[in-house]
Amino acid sequence: MRPAGKLVAALAFSTLCVLAFAVHPSEALSGDSYLLVKGGAISPQAGDLENYDTGVAAEVAVGHYFKSFLSGELGAGYYESKNGSSKLTVYPLTLAARLRVPLPVVKPYAILGGGAYFTTLDTPSSGSKDDTAFGYFAGAGVDFKIAVLLVNIEAKYLWVEPSYSGTNTKIDSMVVTAGVGLEF
Repeated sequence: MRPAGKLVAALAFSTLCVLAFAVHPSEALSGDSYLLVKGGAISPQAGDLENYDTGVAAEVAVGHYFKSFLSGELGAGYYESKNGSSKLTVYPLTLAARLRVPLPVVKPYAILGGGAYFTTLDTPSSGSKDDTAFGYFAGAGVDFKIAVLLVNIEAKYLWVEPSYSGTNTKIDSMVVTAGVGLEF
């Protein structure tokens, strides 16, 4: 990134931080539920995917806070990573618990969950193989709340081991996303 690009990125980040701390939402606008749309990257970490590149991650999450510090979240997504002409595609459908620090504007949290991972492994030598595997994940993130708008940053590690033609394949990966959403 050129120096001018770094300056613009730093200025944008600083402006966002100032707005997050300056705009204090009223309690009338706070809600118990949220909807997030996130995009980012998936980086395979398992030895079985050693040569796979960092790929694309997209997620949608809907959650509800049962207490000011505890929510349940239902998520769905799309992950894709490639190794030359080989491709791994994953469609996760997950359920998670979020434990957050209930601050007014900046809301850090830990997340823990699991679910079904619908996977497809396409290779030139073996063709396309599908499997649905149970997996789980753990991570951390932060929501910045500006009125009813949420700006989200999240990192999580997932553990999943589908079986293709009787061979277990670990697809453990790090997923990093940024997103926007609404609290209602």
